[in-house]
Amino acid sequence: MLSLPLRITPEGQLERTDPVTSLLGMVQAMAATSRQAWPHAPWFGLQELFAEASAEVQDHPRIVTALNAAFAGLGIDWARVSSVRRPHSRVPGERNFDITLLIDGKPAYGKVTPSSPVAG
Repeated sequence: MLSLPLRITPEGQLERTDPVTSLLGMVQAMAATSRQAWPHAPWFGLQELFAEASAEVQDHPRIVTALNAAFAGLGIDWARVSSVRRPHSRVPGERNFDITLLIDGKPAYGKVTPSSPVAG
């Protein structure tokens, strides 16, 4: 797996990372990218979907479906998202999402905090 953002090692090679870190970095980028940013791949931009996720609801199956469609669009067939949850926060306006990935059938866990949107 390539590291996102793309980094170059001191040897001049693209830096590699573990699959969980790489996929979560990609999901983080998708959560900050508007669907209008890339007209040729609107399934990549999920900023609006993450922004619409209610703080009152913990499970977000629409985001799961959208992420899995994006993975398929990118040819990622060895991993899928099994859940996206928005845990309750005591901090007003805090927007964190717990992501459960299945990588080759084994669960892996991580967090995504959508940042400022990336314009199109």
